[in-house]
Amino acid sequence: MSRILDLGVISLSMSLSFLLARFVTISFGFVLISFAASTKHYEVGNVYSYDYVVKLEMNEPAGLSDDQAPPPGSTVGYKIITKVEVKPVWQSETGGSILEILLVKPHLQIKSARSPEPEGFRDHSSNLDHAKIHPFFIHWKDGQVQETFSVKSDDVSLVNVKKGIANILQISATDEKERTETTPAGKCFIKYDITDAFHLTKTIKKGSKCDTTGLDYAFRTNNNPVLGSELESEVFSKVTMSRDSGVVEDVQVSEMHVVRVTAKKEVGATIHGSQTFKLSDTSTSSNTFKGSSVDAVVKAIEKLTGLNLVRDSLSPKWEKSPYCESATCKTTSTLSQSLAPENMATTKMASAFLQMVSKFREAKAQEIQQLLKPKSSIFPQILDVCAAAGTFETHQAVMKTLNFHLEDDITLPERYLLGLALSPSPPPEVLQDLFKLTKRSVPSEKLQESLILTTAAIAHTISEKNRITRLPQSRLFLEIEEYLVNALSSCDGETASQCSQLYLRSLKNLKSKSTVPTLFDVLTTNDQKSAIVAMKSLHAMPDSYIDPKYRPLLIKIVLQLGKKYDSSVRTLALDLILRNHLTKLELREVVSFLLDKVSDKQHAEVATFMWNRVAEFAEMNPSLGIYFSEAIKELNLQTYHHLSPRGLSTAFNRYFTSTRSGNSSFSNAIEMSGKILKRSLFDVFVRSENNAVQLLSLGIFADGLASFASDDNEPLSPEEEEVDATAGMELTLMEVQTRPLVFFVGKGELMGLVWSGAGSERTSAIQGNVLLQDDKKVIPLFNGLVAEVNILGGLSFDLAGQVQISLWHRTANSLVENKAGLVLQSVVRADTSFVKSRVDYTIATEAALHFTSDINFYQGVIMCLKLTQPEFKIRQNIHKTERIPGSKHKLRKAKYKTIPVPGLTYALNKKNSELCGVMYKDKEEL
Repeated sequence: MSRILDLGVISLSMSLSFLLARFVTISFGFVLISFAASTKHYEVGNVYSYDYVVKLEMNEPAGLSDDQAPPPGSTVGYKIITKVEVKPVWQSETGGSILEILLVKPHLQIKSARSPEPEGFRDHSSNLDHAKIHPFFIHWKDGQVQETFSVKSDDVSLVNVKKGIANILQISATDEKERTETTPAGKCFIKYDITDAFHLTKTIKKGSKCDTTGLDYAFRTNNNPVLGSELESEVFSKVTMSRDSGVVEDVQVSEMHVVRVTAKKEVGATIHGSQTFKLSDTSTSSNTFKGSSVDAVVKAIEKLTGLNLVRDSLSPKWEKSPYCESATCKTTSTLSQSLAPENMATTKMASAFLQMVSKFREAKAQEIQQLLKPKSSIFPQILDVCAAAGTFETHQAVMKTLNFHLEDDITLPERYLLGLALSPSPPPEVLQDLFKLTKRSVPSEKLQESLILTTAAIAHTISEKNRITRLPQSRLFLEIEEYLVNALSSCDGETASQCSQLYLRSLKNLKSKSTVPTLFDVLTTNDQKSAIVAMKSLHAMPDSYIDPKYRPLLIKIVLQLGKKYDSSVRTLALDLILRNHLTKLELREVVSFLLDKVSDKQHAEVATFMWNRVAEFAEMNPSLGIYFSEAIKELNLQTYHHLSPRGLSTAFNRYFTSTRSGNSSFSNAIEMSGKILKRSLFDVFVRSENNAVQLLSLGIFADGLASFASDDNEPLSPEEEEVDATAGMELTLMEVQTRPLVFFVGKGELMGLVWSGAGSERTSAIQGNVLLQDDKKVIPLFNGLVAEVNILGGLSFDLAGQVQISLWHRTANSLVENKAGLVLQSVVRADTSFVKSRVDYTIATEAALHFTSDINFYQGVIMCLKLTQPEFKIRQNIHKTERIPGSKHKLRKAKYKTIPVPGLTYALNKKNSELCGVMYKDKEEL
């Protein structure tokens, strides 16, 4: 009996639960239906008056860590206060309504210390006070704005304000909790949360992005996310409906947009907007229009009022502002003085460079042509500006000035080509022009190589931009790829190897996935030098381009199975498999191989180098580090005998800086052969979250020099005797390969350099000015206003060196000096015709890095390497300004900060420290 009662209770409970669920569903449906019905209660013949306030405030971003970063300072901003009349002038059962929106006595308030409240606002005269106020019409259907109609002569800023008001009237007439709506901020994914029949909230969640595709907004960014910017937006709107009339009674909107430079997240700005929209009165009006459709009514309005209406969407119009509008703007002639050669690698040069780039982007071809004076000392720096400006007008002006058909004087054309290759935003017309010149060929072989490398680099940059903006691959890119691959296959005769290396380097700059099989094919040829260049090109490819089917070949190259490869090919192949998810079994095989070779005198250097390289990758990759540790345990290698370095070769990485934004680091690899340098590589990286960019890669290569450093009784290997003495430098900037610089070929040239003392004085190898960051975006706000972001990062650099060799004392001392001036400027502005606000955040620094090597080969070889960073300062300036056009009012708030960075000498490795101790044991300083 009790069991029957239990079943009855359970059955009754389920029935009640079902009824309750049905009640909740019906009730919620009723709420939605009520809202759907209420949005249709703007009745023809009535005028609904609202009090409207739109506020905008701007500031620097808050710190990433609340307990470490100081709070942001005071803001700049303004309020627009006005009465708003919403008047239905036409209504149809199926066609919706046409509502007229009219501003009544709008006026401006600005931030002021004279305000009754701290950081408050007060009235200020502006163009709003005497602006002609035109009506604004919207086609409103099912609670959504379908179209807008503005007077053609109306002020653009006022039209944008009216679009922000129209957006407030948008309330979904469906039962969807989440939907995509067209707003002034773009097509946004909005979440509805309905409390009851009269209250709801609308939210655009943080991290959600509104789509502005197809809108006429400026957009420019670096292909690598590390050198770009980040935008995070959030919008919250609280709506209350009138219980009497069913129209919108009260709306409170808050929106926050945070712009940050990816690599330096404290740089940027915040934009905080708010809107209040309150119903104050309802009256009657006989001002209505008749028509069978929306189009017919619009024509009737135009005919009866004499207005010329423009059909549009809710998207606000963006008005481009000049780079500099104030009377204190520096002129081109003033900035040119800062481009003097003695200012190279300083913040003074970098700052002037950025300002000139902005001016050149707005200048006409005739104005640019007047500044191009080849005999001027600043002409090379002007070429840097023209290349970075990224307009076809500047390119045309330069090409009229430079002569690419000289055989000897190629310094200036190469300087311009370098700037173009590093430009983050080259126009397609420039690529087309250079490709034509490439196919025609120029007399100088060196200039022709630079031309080919630049063409490939620009093709890659434009291809990546197309990918980012979801545009199809251009036909020109495919033509260039086909040209380079065909040219590579056509190399033959005595110059085949040199020819192949040129086009292999160009494929490194092109970075096309479809050329990967071609590069692997080159590895199977008997041309060792070409194989080295091919492997370097593969090494520069994105990891996703290296298909797993190539892994067995890479393993064979590393383990020297089958065909014999140069040690440089093998070490680069090791990098590729370490980067591409090396398995535990593969790593164990590599470690076991290195164990066998590290004690072999003939292979000690390359094995030591590979061992250090594996350890370096294991340190950076946690999963690889676990595999490495397990392999060492399994092979019983946990002894000093196995883990201590045997040769002079080494590979390691160190951090320059590490912050919450990311880190900057360097990687140094030195491969020795015959007790002297064979290859060294110094790479500088900037990383942020899951992305990285290689800012610099400086490679030194040498061969056939063992006889200069060998002991008298030590015989040279046959390979060392056969190779010609060769040395040179390869430089890759911003992942763009430049033309290699060969110091000498043959012992004759080497001895000539030694006896002449060439290079004993500091000599600049390469210098210039480039854009690191080039980011521009327009942010349409939910309130109808428009913000603009401009981020420019300029680097002025000078890479120099000197070498002193004494055959008498059998010593060699070299210095490689990297000096740079860096300026990062972030400008976020929200301009209208009646008030302009902006936040400028600038970081500037001058830094240097000295790499010295001292070699003593009097008795054996002792080498000491030193990497030092002199002390420097980082300066941060924040300026927040507000200006009213047509008025003397200008509010300016400033913050300044200087951060000292102490000098330091980097610890390289234990072996180097021991050798430095031996070399300088008699000197108290060391």
